[in-house]
Amino acid sequence: MASITTANSGSKRALFYDETKTRRTVYLGRVSDKESETIRRRIEGILSSKILGSPMAQDDAAWLAKSPALREKLIAVGLVEPEPIPEKVIIPTLDAFLDGYIKRHGKSRKPATVAVWKQVVANLKEFMPAGIKINQITAGHSKEFHEKLKARGMATTTIHKRIQFARQFMHDAVDWKIIDENPFSKVRTQRSTVKVNEFVPREVVDKLMKKANPVWQVILGLSRYGGLRTPSETLSLRWEDIDWEMNRMSIPEPKVEHHEGRGIRSCPIFPELRPILDDAFEIFGDKSEYVVAAPQYRAAANTAMGWKNSNLRTEMTRLLRRAGVSGWPRLFHSMRASRQTELQRGFPLHVVCSWLGNSPRIAQQSYLLVTEDDFAKAAGAKKEGRGDA
Repeated sequence: MASITTANSGSKRALFYDETKTRRTVYLGRVSDKESETIRRRIEGILSSKILGSPMAQDDAAWLAKSPALREKLIAVGLVEPEPIPEKVIIPTLDAFLDGYIKRHGKSRKPATVAVWKQVVANLKEFMPAGIKINQITAGHSKEFHEKLKARGMATTTIHKRIQFARQFMHDAVDWKIIDENPFSKVRTQRSTVKVNEFVPREVVDKLMKKANPVWQVILGLSRYGGLRTPSETLSLRWEDIDWEMNRMSIPEPKVEHHEGRGIRSCPIFPELRPILDDAFEIFGDKSEYVVAAPQYRAAANTAMGWKNSNLRTEMTRLLRRAGVSGWPRLFHSMRASRQTELQRGFPLHVVCSWLGNSPRIAQQSYLLVTEDDFAKAAGAKKEGRGDA
């Protein structure tokens, strides 16, 4: 177990006994009680993994990666192994450096993130000169790489993200002093400002509900009226996460659980969602641990590479055809965005973001939509104004 002590000066230190029963001290300086408590818990987790001979927990590794100064202190007391330093005498080729980057950093990232890294690495290996050493890459090479991505016909947002990751890889080379400057620092990309989500009216959802079986009524309700991420949150919600008396849900957040302070959020059971959950509990409450009683969907969607829509999208498309309803872009994401747009009309932005588990910046950028009701309301107000004049 680790403990925190405070000196008369206000400086704190963490104390613990390592696997050899030797007492170790980590000087933290003047940090808050909350921060020191976080450090204490993390030290206990890392120490426990080391004693058991198991790999460091993913969230501990991710937390440590964001605290280089503290990492050095834990290395000094033998709690953490230092990262292997890339070869400095022989400058690595781009291919070798990129492979090493994934090996060194991939263990602390989600598999889905590493999968995206590998896509960018494949692009770099394809478009950069064969066998080029990392210190030979120039700003010209980087701009040419950007042009080749555009020629490939990739979406603006995709290109933006891939250049970001390429810049991230090269920045790591700068940190290790393999190169002096980042060749991608002068590449300017454009992030798409077009919102690809579409508002899904309630009348459309009602049509789908009439054609949906009880399992799909729950999926539609959680996505459109609960604003849950689908499939990850919708398929992770258990009946034990429902507080019927308080009218709240404790929603698991697989997508962001690796971030500090994330993993579960509290959200109201909105009036539109309550009867759907009541009906589902009557049918599945004593038969299924999960609110969505469809283990085949979880098995297909929760993969080693992270959550994916899998056959949910296929089944949703079939349901749309049965209901005689035209589809819309990003089937489930648009329903979540529609819910956030509705809630924003009645509650402050920070409250809605807390309930739905995103940030005000992301909400403004990707979720909040302009609807036909907004135009109708504005036109009505303008019409009344002319009448008064």
